[in-house]
Amino acid sequence: MLERIFAAALALAGFLGGVLTSEAAYAQRDPVAGAIAGAITGAAIATGAVVPYEQREPLHEYVVRENRPSYRYDDEVVVGRELPPGAYESYPVPEQYGVPEHHYTIINGRPVIFHPQTRRIIHVYD
Repeated sequence: MLERIFAAALALAGFLGGVLTSEAAYAQRDPVAGAIAGAITGAAIATGAVVPYEQREPLHEYVVRENRPSYRYDDEVVVGRELPPGAYESYPVPEQYGVPEHHYTIINGRPVIFHPQTRRIIHVYD
């Protein structure tokens, strides 16, 4: 059973174009870690917790047009990290962009898409 989970995790890593590269490398040494990494990524995709590829550029254009203020954040802003509660404004992402119930803000000059309850980042634009 673990071999099947391991194979599925590696297949998913290849399918996502290397998103799980470090997890896949680790999974080669630990099949349970591979299963966990695959389950987490699969759950994120299944729940729609990623900005759909075809909506990434239109959403980015929308956020830029809105011209919101940028807030300074000293830590690295990366997908999966939770934004601390604090001194930044967040704005709802319109439903047409495929991430209902998510918000965006501008951190260090970069648009960031996150879930407002957990504050977990799902997408960061360059």
